[in-house]
Amino acid sequence: MDKFEYEGIWWLPDEPEKQVSGTLRFTPNEGAILDLIGSFKDIKEINKMLELEIILGISSNGKNITLHKCFETKSNVSVPGLLTSSFYANEVFVGAHFQKSEDIKFRELSIRYSYLDEWVNISGFNIQYPDKKEVVIKYKQPEPIQASIGEDCKIFIDIQATYPVHSIVQKEAGVKQETYIRIKHSIEKSLDGYWDIMHRIKNFLSLWITEPVYPLAIIGITEANKQTINDELYNQPVEIYYHSPEISKAPKTLYPHDMLFTFKDISDRFEILLKNWFEKANTLGPVYDLYFGTLYNPRMYLQHQFLSLIQAIEVYHRRKFVGKYLSNDDYEPIYEKFKKFIKELDIEPSFKEALESKLKYGNEHSLRRRLKDLFENRNSSF
Repeated sequence: MDKFEYEGIWWLPDEPEKQVSGTLRFTPNEGAILDLIGSFKDIKEINKMLELEIILGISSNGKNITLHKCFETKSNVSVPGLLTSSFYANEVFVGAHFQKSEDIKFRELSIRYSYLDEWVNISGFNIQYPDKKEVVIKYKQPEPIQASIGEDCKIFIDIQATYPVHSIVQKEAGVKQETYIRIKHSIEKSLDGYWDIMHRIKNFLSLWITEPVYPLAIIGITEANKQTINDELYNQPVEIYYHSPEISKAPKTLYPHDMLFTFKDISDRFEILLKNWFEKANTLGPVYDLYFGTLYNPRMYLQHQFLSLIQAIEVYHRRKFVGKYLSNDDYEPIYEKFKKFIKELDIEPSFKEALESKLKYGNEHSLRRRLKDLFENRNSSF
């Protein structure tokens, strides 16, 4: 999600011959803005603001670019009649041309999340100092770690590396590794089909790391980008960008010992925990939302944080223990007797309404009881 700027030519899929020069700028905080020296419309349509599904382009350095879900933000005409216009794009795909929204499909996505390197903490480096004037650095790329969350979807932890550049005058050499989560489907899926999985993995990591986690880079593999190089089929990776202002915030420094658990703590049951996380998502969805809504909103008032977390505990208890002395059907006749008794009391009407309201859910456990149940059964599985 690093910022970038590309100069190039741009056109619409159904009018490839009508090309316009312009500059595409992207920052996570502001999103993607395309400034055109020209326009996709005639001067007589100057007051019409366009909404375009796809804008295609090629940068001055040869990159194919697709802008998706675009709308015109401004249009201007100057003497002697040169049109200029600007578009905002919701999504940017660098490395591929998609002619329509239905074509935007991927076989796999690789996502680099914040703090993922620290959480996984797997290194391929072996550094030795045989003597004072010698250093030996060996690097072997670690094998991917695989987990299945369904019949047609697998999750991988990949360690990717960039290797040294050789120069006629070698003054430095370095190897850098980065950790990615790769989502792979048996068939190509739309990008929308990946968002939910990405979101759940992000929350899964946030739970263990105890800090908000964000995607820092997204790279996709699509059949639409298949090409033959040296008689071998090759899928050029596609970089995916979208407006995400929280990414621009500088993350705090974290180390493995700052986290609740790291990958090494759960490595022997990583697949089980990840699969359970996805299987329980529908049942525990409200609990996830309340907890992570608090985690990702640190500016929330402390009282609101407390209320959200208490509500999350109550919802979790309802899903796990039910938490009722009597069923609603069995309690209904008892509640009717309560209401009848309250109506006969010689007290203010507003007090009667308050009593009825308090007793309406009198068959349910109190917060004290729910907390006690959770502490007493904290080692039981859901």
